[in-house]
Amino acid sequence: MNAKALALFVAACGSAPAPPAKSLQLNRAGEQVDVGAALVLDYITIVDFWSASCAACAIVGGKVAEQVANEPRVVLRKVDVGDGFTPVARTYQIGALPHLNVYDRKRRLRYILVGNDCLRAPALARELLAE
Repeated sequence: MNAKALALFVAACGSAPAPPAKSLQLNRAGEQVDVGAALVLDYITIVDFWSASCAACAIVGGKVAEQVANEPRVVLRKVDVGDGFTPVARTYQIGALPHLNVYDRKRRLRYILVGNDCLRAPALARELLAE
């Protein structure tokens, strides 16, 4: 379908749905959250489990966000696990920070990254996009 035909189709059917937010904070510190409900079908979703007391989380989170900023099919979801062993940390088995989970387009968990391995998330997301 060429661009003109596509424009006519969209005009006839209404506007296309808005893309999901690029980055979204899902909870308040330590508050329980349903990560599965925040995963976006047909997008790679990187879930960043973090805490305000984790300086490395801020550095890694910023680097990951910067590296996926121009990837329109990759979204970030942030979960504040709070300090210590909170219910949300126990639910998602977060024992060390930084911690990122990477989900594929079908909302399947594909990678669990901890510590410096979290910096691999953008490259892994691009690999998943290519599948």
